[in-house]
Amino acid sequence: MTLKEIAADMNVSRTTVHRALHGKEGISEELRQAVLARADALGYTTNYIASSLKRKTKRLAVVLPQREGNGRYYHKYFWDAIETYQAEASSLNVQIEYFPFEEDKNHQIQILDKLFDNGNTEYDGLLTMPIQNDEDLRQAVERFSYKSVPVVLIDSDLKDSGRLCCIAPHDQLTGRLGAEILTSITHKPGKILIASGSAAHAAHMHNLQGFTEYLEESAGDFELLVMQNYGDYQKCYEESMALLQTNPDIVAFYSVTARDTVPLTQAVIDCGLAGKLRGVGSDLFPQNAVFLKQGILQALIYKNAYDKGHLGFEVLFSYVIKNILPENDKMTVPISVIMKNNLHFFQDFI
Repeated sequence: MTLKEIAADMNVSRTTVHRALHGKEGISEELRQAVLARADALGYTTNYIASSLKRKTKRLAVVLPQREGNGRYYHKYFWDAIETYQAEASSLNVQIEYFPFEEDKNHQIQILDKLFDNGNTEYDGLLTMPIQNDEDLRQAVERFSYKSVPVVLIDSDLKDSGRLCCIAPHDQLTGRLGAEILTSITHKPGKILIASGSAAHAAHMHNLQGFTEYLEESAGDFELLVMQNYGDYQKCYEESMALLQTNPDIVAFYSVTARDTVPLTQAVIDCGLAGKLRGVGSDLFPQNAVFLKQGILQALIYKNAYDKGHLGFEVLFSYVIKNILPENDKMTVPISVIMKNNLHFFQDFI
């Protein structure tokens, strides 16, 4: 089925059909919907490969926290997912350009500013993860939106930035789930030691808020000991050791983030408390899997970074190349609870 055949069937011009199918201006919305419905009934599909040969190269910029260092616990999986699109993108004359940044707001803004001000390269889409819920970052993203460059955000939204879509997290629900698991498997009252991430990260604070709210509503016999040494392995480990040694009434521990799970759990081991305290960590990577197998952690809350990266790029790619709008301006991926007996189902993600 071709545009010419659809046009003949409906007694309209090929230009009209093209405008309807590709979301172009110049026709009424009523006519657009009629053409789309008829094209669907006739079995029309766009030949994207043929179309890509006729147009200039599309460039998509991916600006995400680097996968090395602390990024190996969580952000690495964004990159792994996006790179699976490389072959399809190349076949459709799409160039993916990767811009990793250190986990620093200023470095992220520096890269975004450079991309925006680069007069030699025009980008057709941007995928990024705001490192903070910050006004400066909002403005940096908003400039692309005002320039009609579609922007998809992962894991952290920026209100009123004009972004096309946000692959939103379940932060508050994740915190509630962590509290529900821990209080269900901890059979005596006491203190829960929490590595709560960073106060500058809205996602971390929403997670902690959800955990706290659940305790207040359903498990009042527990008291929280909250640490904030996000990203600094040694400081998190040392503070965990100190609190574990001076608070014999700690009965459980929880980490809001992937990277703080390791030093917190290692401190539990080094204090001789492995198997005596109940523990819930975040996300899945080799060290966490070992802790789970050994029974030092009883559960992991898997926030599915791989699927977030995959969905984020898919939304941007489909919009730029195929003119397909996202189903909603906020989309989510499922979270999972991983325990020793279902760990093998997630082996491919370790």
